[in-house]
Amino acid sequence: MVPNVTSPQPPPPSPGRFVRVEYLDFRSAADHREYRLAVYGDNGPAEFRFRIAFAAFGAGRVRIQDGPDVCYQRLLRAVAAGETVGPDLVTIDDVELARYREAHTQVPKRRSSTPASSPPAPFVPRTPPRPRSPAPPPGPLPIDDAGPAFHEGQRVSHAVFGVGVTTSSSGGRTIVCFDDNGPRTFVTSLLRLDVLSAPHTWETGPRGKNRLRL
Repeated sequence: MVPNVTSPQPPPPSPGRFVRVEYLDFRSAADHREYRLAVYGDNGPAEFRFRIAFAAFGAGRVRIQDGPDVCYQRLLRAVAAGETVGPDLVTIDDVELARYREAHTQVPKRRSSTPASSPPAPFVPRTPPRPRSPAPPPGPLPIDDAGPAFHEGQRVSHAVFGVGVTTSSSGGRTIVCFDDNGPRTFVTSLLRLDVLSAPHTWETGPRGKNRLRL
């Protein structure tokens, strides 16, 4: 509970030696609102009273909720500057109110004079690349159509499959029926055979047996 300080008032504390300034309360009179504040310092507590006219609130020179802070700031500056504030009622005049409004009014930000940048270009989605056509599968080996290198009914010998008889040689393909390995189809241009007889001198029977043609 803040002590009720009565007159005579002790001298105000020296600048920089006070402990704190405290707002106590207010009361309304006929034409003004009175605020009580106390300063606690090295010389003990001291009470000060301020008043603000109702006309100042009605004219918009100060907001009613700012009244205590106006008086608080006024007393704080007086104590810090070493001014003598007497025990009598101190009136907050229009000069003091204007100073408070100037210190507590936010200055509107100035608009930049820089011209507005041009709007961003509209987003255009990228066209997906067209899928590449798959490479065609490798075709068959080239066929040599220059003419058959072998003739039907020839007795031949192959380095791997042994001895056999040519049964067909056309369209770049040659079929040889081997005695021990049966029929095999070759690319004529790549086939290497040792010819052992003239054409049409050998034949292959129905059961795949090679024999001399009679």
